[in-house]
Amino acid sequence: MEKSTEAQNTSFKSWAKAIFIWAFLFVWLSGMTAGLTAGACRNDRYEGAKKLRFCNISLTAGAWMKMFPVERSKRAIIQLERGIALSQLGREENAVEAFEIALRDARSTSGPWEQNLSQRMVQLEDGKMRALWVSVLESAD
Repeated sequence: MEKSTEAQNTSFKSWAKAIFIWAFLFVWLSGMTAGLTAGACRNDRYEGAKKLRFCNISLTAGAWMKMFPVERSKRAIIQLERGIALSQLGREENAVEAFEIALRDARSTSGPWEQNLSQRMVQLEDGKMRALWVSVLESAD
């Protein structure tokens, strides 16, 4: 038997509503996860492997947001913090790569993004880490 037009419309509406709810939950949960772990990533209380874990979770959960240039610029600070964590673990090559990504993302839109990265690096007492940052800045220009 054929379904009536009214039954087909009800079925379509149910599917559309379910898809909308799932899409909303995906966006909301990934945004909340990215935001909460970004706060932990930026916290100086954590160092090394723990800091790196928080940064990686934030970057992974919010990966879909990088399609928006402003969001990519905002995420640059998390990429910088990831580089700091990598440097703390003695992984300088990976740290330089993270710093390069942070600088590229900060420069993707106009705004205070690059200045924020430089201010964060000035706050650090680790001269070796700052030297890595300066080398990235010099090679980018």
